[in-house]
Amino acid sequence: MLRLASILILTGSIAAAQTTLDSIAKSMGAANLKTIEYSGSGASFTLGQNVSPTAPWPRVEVKSYRRAVDYATPASREEVTRPQGTAVQLVSTGAAWNMAGNNPTPQPAAVAERLTQLWITPHGFVKAAQANQATVKGKTITFTAHGKHLMRGVINAENLVERVETTIRNPVLGDMPVEVSYSDYRDFGGVKFPGKIVQRQGGFPTLELTITEVLPNAPVSIEAPAAARDAKAPAIKVDSQKLADGVWYLTGGSHHSLAVEFKDHVAVIEGPQSEERSRAVIAEVKKLIPAKSIRYLINTHHHFDHSGGLRAFVSERARIVTHRINKPFYKKTFRGGSYLTVADKRVLTDGGQTIELHHIQGNPHNEGILLAYLPKHKLLVEADVYTPAAPNAPSPATPNPASVNLYENIQRLKLDVSQLAPIHGRVVPLAELEKAIGRGKG
Repeated sequence: MLRLASILILTGSIAAAQTTLDSIAKSMGAANLKTIEYSGSGASFTLGQNVSPTAPWPRVEVKSYRRAVDYATPASREEVTRPQGTAVQLVSTGAAWNMAGNNPTPQPAAVAERLTQLWITPHGFVKAAQANQATVKGKTITFTAHGKHLMRGVINAENLVERVETTIRNPVLGDMPVEVSYSDYRDFGGVKFPGKIVQRQGGFPTLELTITEVLPNAPVSIEAPAAARDAKAPAIKVDSQKLADGVWYLTGGSHHSLAVEFKDHVAVIEGPQSEERSRAVIAEVKKLIPAKSIRYLINTHHHFDHSGGLRAFVSERARIVTHRINKPFYKKTFRGGSYLTVADKRVLTDGGQTIELHHIQGNPHNEGILLAYLPKHKLLVEADVYTPAAPNAPSPATPNPASVNLYENIQRLKLDVSQLAPIHGRVVPLAELEKAIGRGKG
């Protein structure tokens, strides 16, 4: 009898929640909404690329924003035009891809995030709540989407979605909080849609839009190309190139690392992108130097594409060597890690092998960015502030200020540099940097 009563209460709660959701769907015009297209302008903010761990994500103007959503498939096409150009990102069911002209580039790792972004649109949230037995408590709606994503929304006094919260997986922040607020609703052909959209990720804004046009039930056809439907995440590849005695350049992707052998341990410079990438780097280091443990991971700066693999090195019990402004952020983010910090300079040496770590002072790219210098080999390692152009490419018309600043720091520190091993690009002589900034001879 008690079990029957519990079932009746649960059934009644579900029915009540559905009644409330139906009322919200009616207020928003979501009940008969199959597709929607909306556009506007505003600003986007580059996640994980702030100048310091406590600063907001850097702002970029959005000249034009347009998005088309098909809730039944589900599918979405997002087109964002910034001063640098236009980016087009799509998702359809289990496939994600980008478009450059007529050329699709599969993005299999982006499927989950792009579908989540679809379901946190105001009408998408209501439809997902109706499909996933949401609970309603006061003005708060809660449900679990796809069996794993907890989603929470708040309804305003006009029975419209005011805020949606969930999480998205991030290599640095883990389950990164995402919050979208909707305001200034207006009626577009019987559909209520917000005029202002503000999204925050990891505590800072990532998108601010003013919506000027909304087309309910617009023709939307988004079909994944075969290349995207069949795509799988590419295998992680790590290639090794010996640069000097006890020094290896670990490449095979867009971001590189270096392994430096000491008498009784190894130091790795940079653990970028993801845990998967760093685990592959660690495996390659153990193959190259099997009898010695990795004692240090030297982190050039905190940007997420350069710190995304730190968890793997923390698990390896390596000590993270980084600029001191990063330590509070890393201690909170990578729990259990051990840290060695750098202010202006720190030297790691065993009397034979030496790595000097220097703060690149005044660099516009990042306030806590480091370079690594191996005096025995006259080798300098840096990330982001200088990426060599293709061989025989002309010098840029306007030198990169970050590269100019790097050169000025080399001169200030009186470093005798023969070669640079960038975290992006290829090993080049110092003359290539000099040429790129207009300081070359002849």
